[in-house]
Amino acid sequence: MLNPKLITDAVVAQITKIPDLATAMTVLDSGGNPNVRITAFHYRLGAEHRLAEAIYKMPAPSILVAWEGTLGGNFSGYQVWKHRLGVYLRMGNAAGHTDPVGYEDLWWLLCNQAPQGTSSNLRYTNILPGLDIMDTPSIVHQLDEDQIDIFRGEFVIPEIGDN
Repeated sequence: MLNPKLITDAVVAQITKIPDLATAMTVLDSGGNPNVRITAFHYRLGAEHRLAEAIYKMPAPSILVAWEGTLGGNFSGYQVWKHRLGVYLRMGNAAGHTDPVGYEDLWWLLCNQAPQGTSSNLRYTNILPGLDIMDTPSIVHQLDEDQIDIFRGEFVIPEIGDN
C-alpha cells in the first residue's frame, strides 16, 4: 500500500496546477505576494490539529484536501486498495465582483480543467505511479459551525496491486 500522505500531497500538487482554479484560490498576502490557498491536511497527534477545526478555520477562498480512509478489497482483480480523499471547498467573497467564481464553477474547474503540463483533466490523470485513475468524483453541500456554505468533494483513487 502506498503512503496516504504521499497521495494527499500529490493530489494537492496537481490541483495547484489547474490554472483557473489556482487563480480563484489566490490572494495577496500583506506584502503583496500571491498566496495560493490549496493545502493538504495531515493528522498530527498533540498538535491541537483536528480535521473539523481545520475545515472551520479555512479562509475564503481555499481548498483543503484530507485523506479520510482506505478501503481494502479485491475490486477488479488488480486493485487491492482504494484511498478516499475529502476535498473541502470554501469560495471567496463574491461581493463586488462582476463575475464571481461560485462553488459550481470551482467543482467544474476541479473536475474538468487539465493541470498545467498535462493533457488530461484530474479525473483521467495517474496522480502517482502505482495509482489508477480515480473513480467518478462526488460532491455534497455542507454547513460549517457558523452555518456558512462549504462543499465537500470526494475522490476515491484505486491503487494498482499492493505496493
